[in-house]
Amino acid sequence: MALGDYLDKAKNLFLAKNDDDYEYDDYDYEDEEEYEDEIAPVAAAPVSGASEFHPRKVGGQSTMTQRPTAMKVIVIEPKVFEDSENITHQLRDMRPVLINFENTDPHEAARIVDFVSGATFALDGKLEKVGKDIFMCVPVNISIDYNDNESSTEQNEYSWQNK
Repeated sequence: MALGDYLDKAKNLFLAKNDDDYEYDDYDYEDEEEYEDEIAPVAAAPVSGASEFHPRKVGGQSTMTQRPTAMKVIVIEPKVFEDSENITHQLRDMRPVLINFENTDPHEAARIVDFVSGATFALDGKLEKVGKDIFMCVPVNISIDYNDNESSTEQNEYSWQNK
């Protein structure tokens, strides 16, 4: 084959030909049998899952809202440092963890908090002290909205008595 033939083939491959280049077939469509597809009614399947849509009427218009999926908070009362592995696994699996150190040795609790705070930082989560010996550790997709205004208000109200 000559180089010109290769170029013509490449040109035909990349450039679409006009419809005028093709002949129309003289196929007689009237001879075809008409097929009617029967549409069988299908019962609606029940929707299951944690997230469901429910229509809500607002001003005469229907809007769709989505319920948030149910989320569990894991409560862990660690006794030894090895329990910190379970805490970080829960956090890695995007579950919030409430850590209760009330019955934990203070030295072990400090080690666990150090380890968990490092893991939380690495996973872009957040670790917050929410009470005496109680910490909340949450993944990146959850925020903690904790205001300790009551105790700070009491401290400010009665601060004159402490002097």
